[in-house]
Amino acid sequence: MERQQLIQRIVDQFQVAKVVVLLGPRQSGKTTLARHFARMGILTFNESLNYFDLEDPAHLERLVTPKLALEKLVGLVVIDEIQHRPELFPILRVLTDRENNPARFLILGSASRDLIRQGAETLAGRIGFVEITPFSLVETGPDTADSLWLRGGFPLSYLAASDEESWALA
Repeated sequence: MERQQLIQRIVDQFQVAKVVVLLGPRQSGKTTLARHFARMGILTFNESLNYFDLEDPAHLERLVTPKLALEKLVGLVVIDEIQHRPELFPILRVLTDRENNPARFLILGSASRDLIRQGAETLAGRIGFVEITPFSLVETGPDTADSLWLRGGFPLSYLAASDEESWALA
């Protein structure tokens, strides 16, 4: 399911901010949305270099010296699960303040007051937030109200092949 309103909000935030944070509960579709946005080509994106999943040991290894790892990257840089490495926020501030900054950062994290506070304080004036929620009736359409009510709006459960599969995922 395409989430065009959320994609547009990301585009709009990048018009005014160098860092855009997608915040929402686990399994709400943040990573899928970020990958979809990256593949749209609005900003250049090299997935093998510019994508970091902070739950992946190999990606964590690439960020042992984060400033060195991030400062040469160009285009869109995606950092998923930022809540695991909040010490990256000050480094992102330094990188976004570079003259002729060649990168834009799309940061993903589970919604938490601490993440919002730290990001907003460290990156004040440089950061935009997009809240990602489970699917809503506006996104799925009025004919889906029963299914949305029964399965809930989390993507894996809502998009499951059957009600039984959806319930098994809950």
